[in-house]
Amino acid sequence: MRSLLVFLAGLTLVACSSPITPEAEPVGLFDDAPYLPTLASAQASDWQFLQPNGMQCRDGSRTGFGLRRESGSPNLLILLQGGGACYDFFSCLTNPSRFSKGDFDAFIAEFGQTGVFDSDNQDNPFAGWNVVFVPYCTGDVHSGSSPNTDVPGILGRQDFVGYGNMEAMLGRIQGQAKRARQVVLAGTSAGGFGVVGTYGLVGDELSPAPVDFLNDSGPVPSLDNVLSPSLQSQWRDLWNLDAALPSGCDDCSLPNGDGLENVTPFYAENNPDRSFGLLSYNRDFVIRTFFGFPGATAFEDGLYDVRSSLPPSNSGTFFPTGEGHTFLLSPEFYSVRVNGTTAADWTTSFVAGAPTDLPASRPAVSVPLAAAD
Repeated sequence: MRSLLVFLAGLTLVACSSPITPEAEPVGLFDDAPYLPTLASAQASDWQFLQPNGMQCRDGSRTGFGLRRESGSPNLLILLQGGGACYDFFSCLTNPSRFSKGDFDAFIAEFGQTGVFDSDNQDNPFAGWNVVFVPYCTGDVHSGSSPNTDVPGILGRQDFVGYGNMEAMLGRIQGQAKRARQVVLAGTSAGGFGVVGTYGLVGDELSPAPVDFLNDSGPVPSLDNVLSPSLQSQWRDLWNLDAALPSGCDDCSLPNGDGLENVTPFYAENNPDRSFGLLSYNRDFVIRTFFGFPGATAFEDGLYDVRSSLPPSNSGTFFPTGEGHTFLLSPEFYSVRVNGTTAADWTTSFVAGAPTDLPASRPAVSVPLAAAD
């Protein structure tokens, strides 16, 4: 009898034990996507332009988004295009109001293998990743929810529907993208501001996939002499920006129009396991113009003010000297350096979950530039 009990106990232990097996490698996010092209010429690493219902430009024309899949890759880069904004007569004149399939083909012909899109560069931290490219033709830094809107001095109604475009894009990919091991939401210039405006949406729609925040040249400083509350208020009212702001952030929309500078710190503090990064030339002339021409030194003050507002445990900044503009879609991504570290090297650390501040502290003496104060 004793022998039988020992034998039965042994069976119970075997039945209750699970063999230890290594974690399965995630499948490629888009390897089984039903909307991928079936033509033999449309292989992995080819760009395609998808046009889901609900994506349109501010002139009412239809648009879409680019997708380049990498077979077997569990990671996803979502890049938001830059291109100014539309909030008064002069700004609207230089902001594109449409982005068609032909525009996409021309863009890819010029930039489809540049910067972070260069899949052959061994220094590219996103080489081998799936990539989504979101064009910009809504004039609202990808974050507006105000269709059929009048802009003083501009003929015709304008559709500021960038936030809805992001919803439509995410609706098309989320079935696959929710499985991602890592997602980086990035943007250049107006797209950098778009990262600020849509990070919460992307995180919610792609959950449980982890989403990191990478802003290229879209800083939102708190100094009023750099980014005034009145300009913020103009954007809020025209584009209905408040609809994109995170719930629970009371300081993100203040009565005087201020508060947009509090959005990124709010997300960073409430997502301590995700990385947050900002790249900007210390005296970026394009963004200074966008802000209404604050002085070069004042703009630099604003950048370091942004740095001081972010939790150092999960945030980093890359501030090379100069008046240039943007990195991620530029050859300078691999050449511009701070203390010997390129923007690509800095981004590699960011992607690995170790964002850093370069330079570590603000230089005591700024390098004089032609447009400096």
